Amino acid sequence: MPARVNAETAIAQWLASSIRDPESAHRDWADGRPTILALGTHFDVVKAPSRLVHAAAAAPEREAVAVALAQLGGPVIWAPPIWYMILVPAGTAEGWVSPYASALSHGTYLTVPRLDRTGPAGIHWAVPPIHAYTLCDPAAVAELLHLGHQRQGVVR
Repeated sequence: MPARVNAETAIAQWLASSIRDPESAHRDWADGRPTILALGTHFDVVKAPSRLVHAAAAAPEREAVAVALAQLGGPVIWAPPIWYMILVPAGTAEGWVSPYASALSHGTYLTVPRLDRTGPAGIHWAVPPIHAYTLCDPAAVAELLHLGHQRQGVVR
């Protein structure tokens, strides 16, 4: 089996293991549908407004935004046109202090597309996961959001 298939299988198994019935996630993905996964066990999510992310990237083009997001070190889902869902380590939400985005954890669920769903329309991976257990750095996420806020010229 090629290494890429093994990596995708490992990533899918890791993601799906965040719910009680991981096979239901695999069935959804096999049928071409996104699935719903629980937050707080393997990862939390920073729910970032697209306007801030695009301002931080200094470009509205999907490719430019993906390059900026890739610097965060982990996977990011885009639910166009409003939200980027940035996967961060579990526990991040407990200490999250950025005023520009909320962090979600236990008791919250995330719609997660198939690993090969990379756009351009509908919910998709802006930055797909390349390894299981690799997540975005929360400090880098907060920095990106602060930069986006500054570039928008918004005064709080």
